Amino acid sequence: MSSEKVPEKNSNSDFEPPWFFAAEENSLKEGNLLRVQPGGRNVLLLKAEGEIHAFTNLCPHAKCPMDRGTLKEFILTCICHGRKFDVRTGECLNDSLQLKRYEWKIEGGKVGVKIE
Repeated sequence: MSSEKVPEKNSNSDFEPPWFFAAEENSLKEGNLLRVQPGGRNVLLLKAEGEIHAFTNLCPHAKCPMDRGTLKEFILTCICHGRKFDVRTGECLNDSLQLKRYEWKIEGGKVGVKIE
């Protein structure tokens, strides 16, 4: 598994606000963690078991970058203190913390994230 940063796109011409371009759909590989910045927000995109998920890229515990963590099946583990999150819900398995989820959609092979 690897962490990658997708180059920012200068234009949001593919989406209308509050939706912003985040990545090309084919850049989302199973198990990889992609840090993107749609609308200037720090967002984590990932694909787990064929499903796409989008979250804030900061752990709610200590603000560590989640794209530096690890993903195994549906469990995303923070690199800093080992907090484990179920990517299907964003819920932390260690305590009551929760990752902020973002809505996403695919149009024309491009992933858009809703930023409000």
